[in-house]
Amino acid sequence: MLFKDIVGQEELKSRLIQLVNKGRISHAQLFLGKMGYGSLPLAIAYAQFISCENRGAEDSCGSCPSCLKFNKLSHPDLHFSFPFNKNEKVMDKLENVTSDYFIADWRSTVLEKPYLNIDDWHSAIDIDQKQSIITVNESKAIAKKLSLKSYESEYKFLILWMPEKLRAEAANKMLKLIEEPEEKTLLILVAEDADALLSTITSRTQLVRIPPIQSEKIKDYLIENKQIEEQQAEKFAQLAQGDLKEAIDLVERSEEDELFFELFKRWMRACYKADIGAMSEWVEDASRSPMGRESQKRFLIYALEIMREGILINYAGDQLRRMIGEEQAFMQNFAPFVHSENIVEISELLNTAHYHISRNAYSKIVFMDMSMKFANLLRVKKRTFVS
Repeated sequence: MLFKDIVGQEELKSRLIQLVNKGRISHAQLFLGKMGYGSLPLAIAYAQFISCENRGAEDSCGSCPSCLKFNKLSHPDLHFSFPFNKNEKVMDKLENVTSDYFIADWRSTVLEKPYLNIDDWHSAIDIDQKQSIITVNESKAIAKKLSLKSYESEYKFLILWMPEKLRAEAANKMLKLIEEPEEKTLLILVAEDADALLSTITSRTQLVRIPPIQSEKIKDYLIENKQIEEQQAEKFAQLAQGDLKEAIDLVERSEEDELFFELFKRWMRACYKADIGAMSEWVEDASRSPMGRESQKRFLIYALEIMREGILINYAGDQLRRMIGEEQAFMQNFAPFVHSENIVEISELLNTAHYHISRNAYSKIVFMDMSMKFANLLRVKKRTFVS
């Protein structure tokens, strides 16, 4: 992976390159930032640049034997560790499993989605309903790999993705690797939440903060790679707030969100009017969604986001607003009906419905029950305080 293939982050790329050129390579570094900011591709490009046999002033050559192997994530001195759990293909006890069981899935997923997040990874290895972890046995496997001499490169590299998932004992073993590193070994931890890591780990690593990507860079990427209009690309770049992964997801969800927006408007109008006939018609339409149960679950999440937007407009004004265009115009009128007196019950109602739909409840009953309750909740008056 080349630096030039990473969206934005020009200042950070330049700083990493300068560190290599000056020979100031720390043995343990923490790349900290949202995955959508490019933490993982930056870590890979950084390792590739160090290993490149014919590196240029601003990037790896991309064509030497080392780069060709890095491009496939298959260099013998490049090791990955990441959270996992058992799936249908892995029948061993979890404590015996290591990242090696999933390395083929990891390589193909990262090459396809270098800005992947933990949910993408769970979907890739079919563990959506489980929590992923990094086990003690995985830490032992890492120590064994790093104890060996490098095969081709001057350095051995370990990229540990999502170290927040380290179990306590595994984290302590990782700490020992950081404190007593093998010669010519570079550990790169790629994390989102420093508070979820042992303080002893963060204090012993060189921190590399990954900032949000400039909106203009995201906009240009979407226009070039997703073939969308400039106005739409600008909208998604603004909503993504520096997160390329989020921007890509917004593009992919845009058509569905248009359907959800129309569905939500009809629903709230029918509920506010307490129009049983309109509510029943809406329930029929929502229950025969072309995407079935998964679409219904996503609609409920969309409805929660709309309610959140209403609260932001009421109590934070326009400074935290995320919606624009027709959605924004609707929200200006709808927001007064979502306030401190009903938002808790509204959120609980939507979350409970999401839970029941996930458990294969009959959607018509769930949606009709919600509609009847919304008819009351939308009429709850906002409390006014007299000074």
